[in-house]
Amino acid sequence: MPRRSTVLWLVAALAAAFTAVLPVAHAQAPAARSFDVLQLNLCNSGDEACSAPGQAVDAAIDTIHQRQPAVVTLNEVCASDITRMTAETGYGWEFTPVGDANTGDPAKCHDGRGDAGVAILTHPDLGAPGEPVERQFAAQDGSGVQRVLLCVPYSQVSACTSHLSQEDGQVAAEQCRELTSIATALGTQAVLGGDLNLVVGGTPDVQSCVPDGWYRKDDGSVQHVFAMDAFRFERAETLPIGGTEHPGLLVQTTR
Repeated sequence: MPRRSTVLWLVAALAAAFTAVLPVAHAQAPAARSFDVLQLNLCNSGDEACSAPGQAVDAAIDTIHQRQPAVVTLNEVCASDITRMTAETGYGWEFTPVGDANTGDPAKCHDGRGDAGVAILTHPDLGAPGEPVERQFAAQDGSGVQRVLLCVPYSQVSACTSHLSQEDGQVAAEQCRELTSIATALGTQAVLGGDLNLVVGGTPDVQSCVPDGWYRKDDGSVQHVFAMDAFRFERAETLPIGGTEHPGLLVQTTR
């Protein structure tokens, strides 16, 4: 009959051998999270040539409810539009007005709807913003509208928007480079959306202001979303937005 010590040794040896053939467990990487950007030009400052006043705001609110983007970048909106949109969606917001070059004051929307400008709405999950960057571009086109940029930093992500010069492509290109420079300098993962009034293959070409480490998607025309390579591109689609001549541009990413 084997000694007790021998039996214990055999049991230990078998256990060690069995353990050796088991696969080594590895910690799973955290699942990628969706991060979608919706760019909208609501054309809602009062220019009847491109909008049916007020209808685009209704359509934008419906789209935000349906698609739940992380960031919404907005052009040609009124301060009162943003008040309503945030109240009805629960999104956070930042707004900055474009300038009136003739008076030096913020440009106004028609019908007493407040200042006209650009805005960023953010899903509540992004938390509280840091100090926004909002300023007029160094290059302006002499049209009477002083174009502005708006960037909002969060703890892990930054978002920027602008509506660039419609009158002068070279000025729009300079503004685009200033916008992307600010976005890159914020020091976090960043996205931007806007009506840049530049197109692929144009003179100048919008691609010329895409920084290294970024990529760009468009609506087939002048609206674009730029994202740092940290945001893995999944797909882009255009969405019908009633009341404006511009579609919505939804770019879906993960990070």
